Amino acid sequence: MSKGLGLSVAAGLASGLIFLSVLTGESLGILLIYLTPLPLAMVGLSFGLSAAAIASGVSLVTVALVSVSAVPSFAVISMVPALVLVRQALLWRQNEDGTLEWYPPGLILAWLTGIAVGLLAAGTAFVSAQGLGIEETLRQHVAGFVTEMAPNAPVEMRDGLIALWSALMPAMAACAWLIIAVLNGVLAQATVTKAGHARRPTPPYGSLELPGWIAVALGAAVLLGLLADGDIGYVARNMAVVLLWPYVFVGLTVVHQALRGRRNAGILFAVFYTAVFALFGWALVAIAGLGLVRHWTRLRRHKAGGGQEKK
Repeated sequence: MSKGLGLSVAAGLASGLIFLSVLTGESLGILLIYLTPLPLAMVGLSFGLSAAAIASGVSLVTVALVSVSAVPSFAVISMVPALVLVRQALLWRQNEDGTLEWYPPGLILAWLTGIAVGLLAAGTAFVSAQGLGIEETLRQHVAGFVTEMAPNAPVEMRDGLIALWSALMPAMAACAWLIIAVLNGVLAQATVTKAGHARRPTPPYGSLELPGWIAVALGAAVLLGLLADGDIGYVARNMAVVLLWPYVFVGLTVVHQALRGRRNAGILFAVFYTAVFALFGWALVAIAGLGLVRHWTRLRRHKAGGGQEKK
């Protein structure tokens, strides 16, 4: 217990200090912010939810001692994803044959997706409460940021960036949160497993299955985004982008399964991810489409299998 407590305190201090390094404005600190949930998730996946909660409390106090105003951001970026990941990942039930069935990764991803959508809704509601249109308000902020960062850029380039970023700014923030949460969860599980301290076995990511509500919510968001005008349509379109990301992860598992084990797998992975970065937007849409096809194929297979069992 003392070892777990000591590591929890150390993990909390590490997470808080990593986050505070961002306040210095150093480029390395800005990059490290993406790893702030990692120490919390690692200690939680090793010693349980209580250890993650202790580490989160220590990190919160650490941040508050330096900057109280940074506490809400730290809680959202670091504490929430780590605690949700640990709590859900360590859920299990015992089957009739005595084997343990751990909470599936697809449902953990669904939890994180739901929280990302909730954060998007809360953020846009806050902007709306200022009394101005959400998209117009965000456009003004983006225009100021782009003008400050690239004052000498051609007008056409600046206008294009402003139009793109303002149209997708809420989705970009929510998707970044979701990606950070997922990557830190996978990295934490891999690290504690390699160290021999994992409480649960590493799940088979290749069999990632999503609950049906994500597809329903995605379809509703797309439909509302196409039909509605103003802030409602704007928020719906951004939510659709967030709800598409789980299928990007499913599509990536399909690609990894197809390439893994091949003799030239390393080269194929390098070519694949180079293409993804080069054709970022279109590549993600294609990968998400692959994930959607995989989802519906499995759904039909399960239904067919269930029908055969009933017969």
